[in-house]
Amino acid sequence: MSNDEATLSVDPVDEKRVNTTDEDFIATWQANTSVETVASLLGMKAGSVEQRARNMRNHGVSLVQYEAKVRTVKDDAYWATMNVAALAAAPSSDKVDTDN
Repeated sequence: MSNDEATLSVDPVDEKRVNTTDEDFIATWQANTSVETVASLLGMKAGSVEQRARNMRNHGVSLVQYEAKVRTVKDDAYWATMNVAALAAAPSSDKVDTDN
């Protein structure tokens, strides 16, 4: 095995798992304002942070509630806007007739 091969071998489990104590998690959560910030600071995935917070709340831990993400309403007007954006971004030879 060459030196290049030795430097390329990485244990994928170690890269994905982050060991953070509950105390550190709580302190980081309480001191911040978004799941993404906590995830970044702790080196975790946002989904893992959300799940851990949910689990703690289910066990009675009083974590602060972050503001909910603003959700886009995907009604007919939204999809019409997306169609206009798609048509504008298409190469001129791919433009479709919108008179249908």
